Amino acid sequence: MKDFYKINEYMNDNTKNKDSYLKKAAILLESLPYIKQYSNRVVVVKIGGSMMEDDRIVESVLDDLVLMKFVGIRVVLVHGGGKQITELMKEKGIKAEFVDGLRITSREVIDIVKMVLIGSINSRLVSYLNRHGDIAIGISGNDANFIRCIKKQYSKNEKQIDLGFVGEIKSINRKFLDDILYNSYIPVVATLGVDDNGDLYNINADSCASEIAIALNAEKMIILTDVDGIIDEENGNKKLISKLSSKECLELIESGKISSGMIPKVKACIKALSLKVSRTHILNGTIKHSILVEIFTNRGIGTMITGNEA
Repeated sequence: MKDFYKINEYMNDNTKNKDSYLKKAAILLESLPYIKQYSNRVVVVKIGGSMMEDDRIVESVLDDLVLMKFVGIRVVLVHGGGKQITELMKEKGIKAEFVDGLRITSREVIDIVKMVLIGSINSRLVSYLNRHGDIAIGISGNDANFIRCIKKQYSKNEKQIDLGFVGEIKSINRKFLDDILYNSYIPVVATLGVDDNGDLYNINADSCASEIAIALNAEKMIILTDVDGIIDEENGNKKLISKLSSKECLELIESGKISSGMIPKVKACIKALSLKVSRTHILNGTIKHSILVEIFTNRGIGTMITGNEA
């Protein structure tokens, strides 16, 4: 009798294992059309914000990028470091000031930006990726001066505001990035640029991701943040907006429903779309494998922003 129960238990376990394997196989088959679609195409991913304070979240995101790379997607990772920069400024007794999500950057602050982006965050991201093999190279816009910029001019309510050493990208050396990508590396880009005089400038990471996506004719640009996407709030009820056109985004900015740090993200998406990047997304990077769900399934997650014609 005992033998009968053992056999029955074995058969039940075997059935469960078989079902589990079949589900995994079904998931792989579901992803096949998307692997074919994105193979050898460029996908630009921007990571930033408080999500980078949690090593588990960062490692989950980077694992997604490694998988994407090994199925043939040409991944470019662009990173900011706003919260970490603000924290180091606070330690040094410097008050952080922002205008519409853009950091006012003095000469003293640009040294802190460089220290955080290149010396800390970039090397950390590259080190993790390279645990999977020699697959990543850390770069910043002043390497071979591949990101050329000018001082950003900014006005609000018809008043000119001096942002200091905040740059607006003038050109990107596509060949520099192509050489890295076609040698099968993931470029990990710290968002700094240089002007014609060799001065270093802080560049908003969302804008930088957009310009890189445009320069590389990217298939997709994904901006990761620590919220689910663009939220519509009516009478205290919050609802995720899963899809918006560029025109609808501009209307929401005008009405104030899109505000603060979400403004540069949305504007970066709008600009990328206007210059033929196929799709842009704002995703919650704290949700495990949100990139893989977006890339390899038809479920969708976060907010997708499309051109006005879509």
